[in-house]
Amino acid sequence: SHSLCSRLRPSRRRHQASAMSAGDPNGHGMPSHLTFFMQVSFNTAGSVILMPWTFATLGYVSGPLLMALFFGVTLKAQSYLNRAAVDGRAGAARTLKELVTGMAGRRLGAAAAGLQAANLLLVMPAELDVTATALQYVVNARPGSAAHCNIIYVLVVAVPAVLVTQVVRRFGHKTGALACTSFALIVTKCALIVYGILRHADLYASDAAPVLGTGAAALSAGTYTWPNLFSALGNFLWVFAPVFLNTELVAEMQKPHHVHCQLLMACCCMFALYAVVGIVGARTWGLSVQDPINLQLPYDWVGVTVNVLLLYSAWLDYLISEIVFTGYVQEIFEPGFDKGDFSAGACARWFAYSMPANTCALVLISTVPQLETLVGVIVATSVTLSSWTIPALAGLHWGRRPVKDEETADAPAAAPSPKQQQQP
Repeated sequence: SHSLCSRLRPSRRRHQASAMSAGDPNGHGMPSHLTFFMQVSFNTAGSVILMPWTFATLGYVSGPLLMALFFGVTLKAQSYLNRAAVDGRAGAARTLKELVTGMAGRRLGAAAAGLQAANLLLVMPAELDVTATALQYVVNARPGSAAHCNIIYVLVVAVPAVLVTQVVRRFGHKTGALACTSFALIVTKCALIVYGILRHADLYASDAAPVLGTGAAALSAGTYTWPNLFSALGNFLWVFAPVFLNTELVAEMQKPHHVHCQLLMACCCMFALYAVVGIVGARTWGLSVQDPINLQLPYDWVGVTVNVLLLYSAWLDYLISEIVFTGYVQEIFEPGFDKGDFSAGACARWFAYSMPANTCALVLISTVPQLETLVGVIVATSVTLSSWTIPALAGLHWGRRPVKDEETADAPAAAPSPKQQQQP
């Protein structure tokens, strides 16, 4: 409601004070454009390959409209957390758990932390699946040969990530530079996917419908089934879930109050990338388009390049998730751990903190090897609750909290009455 939004809007002086407390106290945090690149890279790396099938199922006209609706709800929910993150009343929260706890209490904060941990554990095997299949496509080994085993490719991409995590322990180290590179590669990858589809436009019939439920070919093929529709709609939650990274980014930003503009720009950028790739894929290859699209591209220089770029982007997504989850485990067992300490003992402990995430990722990808299954599980469990429910509940609690005394300390003192002036 309007009253809730007005209560969430901090005053200018409190806004400036909280921005200084939420960001780097020495002014050496990340600039807004760097966090923009990280947000787009984190959400888009292994997601754009799902959009052609999504729009072929939901309609290449009605699909983007539904995506805009889902993105708008996600942005509105996230705005409650962002306002509190730069507001002095919640303190200098550096994690999602600290932020939600400051807004709505320990129970909801613990729930948010649990959902964030569950999401990271499930995202990591999904990204491993994307990287492993992309690498397998590039190698193009003969089916049935030893080189065709997907476990080999999983280990090839997982082990380097574990090694990098031992050096890159926080955002703002080398991760930002990697995200900038990844953003440029994501744009290139999207352009190549579109080019590859249009280059081989005659491979499949263009029989997708513009509006959901109106395609005769889709009706006869049984495309409009409840599992397909729920899976396609769930992809909109999967491809844009800033809640899992945004609080940590705000804590590292030079100017945290720029987070609202930064997130809106990231959302618009992702919407444009998803819409272009999805509409072209659905409109050109119709109902024959597969999920994911990168493995359906003909094996030529375009297909190989797309999968090489996807391999890098998805691997970086895996790396960011691993850094966040390793820090979460470290906070549980050793809150005072110095991430700048690279002594033998500190490295051994940090390595131990990074093992649970990687072990769970390897176990899950071995038992649930299908990407669409992993995405469905993530959306049904952690993403919906974290992106919509938790921010809404935290925002309601935050809006009902009374204003503290320190918040009114900046207000000018009332002039004493004549009676008070006469008192000795």
